[in-house]
Amino acid sequence: MPMRIFLALLVIALGWITQGCTNEADRNAIRQMEQAAPLMLSDPEVAHVLLADSVAHPELLSPEVNARWCLMLCQLADSIGTSLPYVPQMERAYRYMKRHGTIDEQLQAALYLGRTYMDDQDQEAALRTYTEALQQSILENKPNQSGYISSYMGDVYQFQGMYQQAVEKYLTASRYFRQAGNHRSQAFAFRDASRNYTFMDSLDIALACMLRADSMMVLYVDSMDRAGTLNGLGNICMEIGGYPNAETYLKRAIQLDSTCWVSNNLALADLYLEQSDLKSARKCLERISHLSSDQHVPVDWFYLSFLLNKEEGSLQEALDALEQYVDAVYEQLEVKNKTNLIEAEKKHNYTKLLIHLSHLKTRQRVYVGCSVVVCLILIICIVLYRLKLKSRQLILVQKENEMNALKNQLRNREKEMSAISEQLQRQTDLLNQRMEQLYRQKEQEVESIRQQIGQKNQEMLEKAAITQKVRKLSERVVPNATKSPLSAKDWASAYELIDIIYPSISGVVAIYDLTEKEKMVCYLTLFNLSANAEAVLMNQPLGSINKYRQTLRKKLQINDRNIDLYDFLSKMM
Repeated sequence: MPMRIFLALLVIALGWITQGCTNEADRNAIRQMEQAAPLMLSDPEVAHVLLADSVAHPELLSPEVNARWCLMLCQLADSIGTSLPYVPQMERAYRYMKRHGTIDEQLQAALYLGRTYMDDQDQEAALRTYTEALQQSILENKPNQSGYISSYMGDVYQFQGMYQQAVEKYLTASRYFRQAGNHRSQAFAFRDASRNYTFMDSLDIALACMLRADSMMVLYVDSMDRAGTLNGLGNICMEIGGYPNAETYLKRAIQLDSTCWVSNNLALADLYLEQSDLKSARKCLERISHLSSDQHVPVDWFYLSFLLNKEEGSLQEALDALEQYVDAVYEQLEVKNKTNLIEAEKKHNYTKLLIHLSHLKTRQRVYVGCSVVVCLILIICIVLYRLKLKSRQLILVQKENEMNALKNQLRNREKEMSAISEQLQRQTDLLNQRMEQLYRQKEQEVESIRQQIGQKNQEMLEKAAITQKVRKLSERVVPNATKSPLSAKDWASAYELIDIIYPSISGVVAIYDLTEKEKMVCYLTLFNLSANAEAVLMNQPLGSINKYRQTLRKKLQINDRNIDLYDFLSKMM
C-alpha cells in the first residue's frame, strides 16, 4: 500500500511539472483565438484586443499554441497596422512551423519573421530568412509566395540604399506574380521598381514601369491603389519637366482617393510653384490649410508657404513660414529621438522580462524538484506520521497563491507595454512618410544639371565621327543594295556612342524585349534620320522600316500620334 501511494503521488507531481501552468495558459489562449477568429475580417480591432490583451505571457504557451497565436497577430497587423510580435516570439513560431506546419504555413511564418527582423533593424537576418524561404518556395513551386518574398527582399535592399538590387528583386517578383495570376501584386511590384529607378535618376525607365503598373491598376476597382500610381506618375512627370501630364495625374489622384487629399494637393501646389503659377499654388495651400490632421503635412505646408511667399516677394511672411518649418522639423527630430529611446527601453524591459521568466522557470523546476523530495518525505510521513500531511499541503497552496500573484503583476505590465508599443509604431510610420517626402524634394535640385548634360551630350553626338559617316552613307548609298553599307564595327561604334549619350536606351531595349531589327531602328532614330535613310542603312524596304517604327511606338506605349519617335527617345538620359 505505501508503494502504491508513492507511485500515485509521483505521477501527480510529474504531471503538474509538465502540464500545470502551460495547460492553463494554452487553454486561455485557445479560448481567445476561437473568439477572435470570426472577427478578424468583420471587426479586426476587437479581434486584436482579444488576442493581445488576454494573453499576458506568450512565453508560457506551448510551441504550437504560440505559433498559431503569433500568425493570427501578424495577420491582424497587416489588416489594422498594429505591431508584429517580438523577434523571440516569431523565432519560436518559425521553429515550430518548420517542423510541424504545412508548406504555406512555413512560408508565411518566414515572411513575418523577416519583417520582425526588419523592425529590429537587423537587415542581415531578414535577408537570410527571406533567402531560405525563397529557395523553399521555388522548390515547392509556389509562385505567389515567391513573389511576396522577392518583394520583401527588394524592400530590404531599398532600405539599405542598394537600388539596383532592389529593382532586380521587384522585377523578379513581378514575374512570379504574373505566373501566379496575381496581377494586382504584379502592379505593385512594377510600382516599387519604378520608385527605385527614380532613386537612380533613371526617370524614363521609372516612368515606363509606373505606366505599366497604372495600366494594370485600371483593371481593378480600387481607387486608393490607382491613386497611388497616379501620384507616382505625377511626381515622375514633374521631375522630367512634363508639367501638363503631371497636373493631370495629380488632379485625377485627388478625385480617386479622399484619404490622401491633403498630400496630393500639396504635391499639386509644388507643381504650380515649379511652373511659377503662384496664384494656383496659393489656392492649393489655402484649400488645405485648415483640413489636415496628418502630423507630417504641416511641415510640407510651411516649407511650400516659405517658397511661395519668397517668390511673391513677401519676405516677412516667407521668414515666418521658414521659422515655422524649422520648428516643425526640429520637433519631429526630437520626437524621433524620444521614440528611439522609448523603443530601446521597451526592448530592454522585454529582455529583462524574458530573463526574469527564465529565472522563474528555473526556480519552478527547483521548486518542483524539491516538491518531489517533499512528496517522498510526505509518503514516509503518511505511513509514520499521518498528522503532518495536512500542514505540507497548506505550504503548497501558499506557494501557488504567490505564483498567481506574480502572474497578475506581470500581466499588468504586459498591458502597459502593449499600449506603448502601439503608440510608438504609429509615430514611426508618420516619420517614415515624411522622410520619403523630403527625399523627393531633394531630387528636384538636380533637374537643371540634368538639362545641361543633355545639351552637351547632343553636341557630342553631332561631332562624333560615326555620326558623320552614318549621315553620309544614308545620302550616298543606293537603296536596296546587296548589304548594309554599315559594317559590324560601324554598328558597334553607333551602339556604343548612343549608350554613352543615352544610357537609358539599353534599359529600354531590355525591359521591352526589343528584337535586333527593332533595336537597330531605335538606335538609328537617335541620329535623327529619315525613314528612307534608315532603310538604306539597314538594307530594308521603306515599308519594313515604317512597320518597325510602329511596333516600337506600340511597345513603348507612345499612344499620342503627335509625339515623334525621335523626340520621345532623345529625352531619355
